[in-house]
Amino acid sequence: MPAFLVLPALLGGSGCLLFTDPINKAPEVEIVTPGVEIVRGEKVPFWVTGGDDRDSFASLRIEWAEFPSQLEGCGWITKAEWETVKVTERDSSAPYELEVKTSATLCLCVRATDHDGARSQACERIEPVTKAPEAYLEDASGAQSGQARPLCSVFHLSAERSWFPEADQIEFNWSMNYTGTDPLGPGTQLVECAGIPTDKAPRHRCFYAAAPGVYTVTMSIEDQPAGVTGDPLASDPVEFEIPVNIDMPPSLQRTDPEIFAQGIMLDTTSGLGAPYPTRTFKVLSVADDCEPYPVPDNSGKKPTQFLWSIYDYDATRTTKIWVYQANTTDSFTISQAMFPNATKGDEIKVRVEVRDSNVVKHLVPGVGACSSDDIDICCGASGCTGADTDIIRWTTWTVYFGP
Repeated sequence: MPAFLVLPALLGGSGCLLFTDPINKAPEVEIVTPGVEIVRGEKVPFWVTGGDDRDSFASLRIEWAEFPSQLEGCGWITKAEWETVKVTERDSSAPYELEVKTSATLCLCVRATDHDGARSQACERIEPVTKAPEAYLEDASGAQSGQARPLCSVFHLSAERSWFPEADQIEFNWSMNYTGTDPLGPGTQLVECAGIPTDKAPRHRCFYAAAPGVYTVTMSIEDQPAGVTGDPLASDPVEFEIPVNIDMPPSLQRTDPEIFAQGIMLDTTSGLGAPYPTRTFKVLSVADDCEPYPVPDNSGKKPTQFLWSIYDYDATRTTKIWVYQANTTDSFTISQAMFPNATKGDEIKVRVEVRDSNVVKHLVPGVGACSSDDIDICCGASGCTGADTDIIRWTTWTVYFGP
């Protein structure tokens, strides 16, 4: 056969062997760095970007992995190395949050795979920065440092918003200084707060202020980095100042009848054989720093003292006087039977005064809460202003016999 016929014969007999389909290329992938230093113990987001010749980038399989490294660069990471570490899959539009727990250098890598199995990777070498913890101290109630507070309050201070690596061995150092003249003040102690989980208990301290004065709480943090020997890293100390007021007198809040009621009618027209009409007066609540009423559950506080008195209505007396009653409970009931000489149109006055232990301790004979017993509602020497700051020491109701 002529030589010039051999090549066509071979091509015709074997079919077409030319490849005309495009070759699948591996995706292009790149890590978008946050542009900040990577601090050990802080979460930092990393993003991925790139493209593919046949698939949309959103449809690619995106995997992240962290590789411990003591080598230069990250070019040593192969497919085999990916089999030795934890791999985290993320959507291409979602960040990978890196939280470095040690000071060791690492490589953060991302791998993109298309539907044909072609893949590529990109890596960033991470050299973590170790910094000292940052102490932050606040009152759990929201009160600010320097804000005056009532005596006999329980204070809860929290360091929860401090910064430190959770993986490290952390020590919270607490101290308190008292400035004042009350001998009870220096003995005040910071203690663990009730109801706080054991693992978070060192971040909280509580105390009870039994003495007026200024309590200054100081807190600092020491951090022993995991796997690192040597002196611990220390935060700057922070202070929180709590001025505690002197003991304030108790104040009536709610009563029945209402504190400012003008007058109460006691009906004396009941028929023969009917029971004597009665009227009960009751204190519902008293505000006081150390002895409020009702007494809060499990507070250990003592109740306020109640002092009831009746203004003698008997016109036969040359001078009418306040007659104190034996009853010291939160309520007092009067009955027409208590006033056998009363007739229609007569009137009496019923008064309740509240006193706490400190008021009783400093009572001066002949000196009352107000300058005159003729004052029906006593708010102290300055009188009642109608403001929320009024301290109502006593209130008086006028009871009319009628109708």
